[in-house]
Amino acid sequence: MAHTGARLWRVLGALGLLVGLLVLQACASAPPPPPAPPEPPPAPVEVVVAPPPPPPPVYVRVTGSSLNVREGAGTSFKSIAKARKNDRLLVMEEQGEWIRVQVRPEQVGWVNARYVRKEEPCPADKRTAEILNEPDAVLRSAGTGRVVLEATVSARGEVTAVKLVENSTGDEGLRKQAESELRALRFAPPVRDCKPRPFVYVYTRTF
Repeated sequence: MAHTGARLWRVLGALGLLVGLLVLQACASAPPPPPAPPEPPPAPVEVVVAPPPPPPPVYVRVTGSSLNVREGAGTSFKSIAKARKNDRLLVMEEQGEWIRVQVRPEQVGWVNARYVRKEEPCPADKRTAEILNEPDAVLRSAGTGRVVLEATVSARGEVTAVKLVENSTGDEGLRKQAESELRALRFAPPVRDCKPRPFVYVYTRTF
């Protein structure tokens, strides 16, 4: 009976060894898992640049006591209206010493430039400012952090002062780079009562 039990254990041990070898062989022959797809490159940060604003309308003031408004650019054309001293006329076109003007919304004619005086152009009021040029750098975010700067912009559209608001990169070189980019920008400032106005612009640069 003891011999029979010993033989049984030897058989079970051999079977266990055979199963272990089969499992090892299956693991060795299994193909490796496919590699993970590469991460996409960081997308460039879009920089929106506004076109320059359209030129403001030009007006003239009548300097004579009375001025003929004619059908064409010359004295040979008949008079279609009269303009009085200090009348303000919108300039539509110029041909030599003759100016095509809008007398009323529904009436246009020509006046002699010698009897009018051009006003300084008055740009339309606007509450916004536009960036007129692109930064030199191609802005890409690499996850390092960001630099936030507050700029004082003059009525001429130039940055005159810069104050640091945040620098989460901790890198003074990156702060200087962001300030250099900011100072290179040119703006079309807001306009109020015919005059460009200074303003404050917040520049956020991610690195």
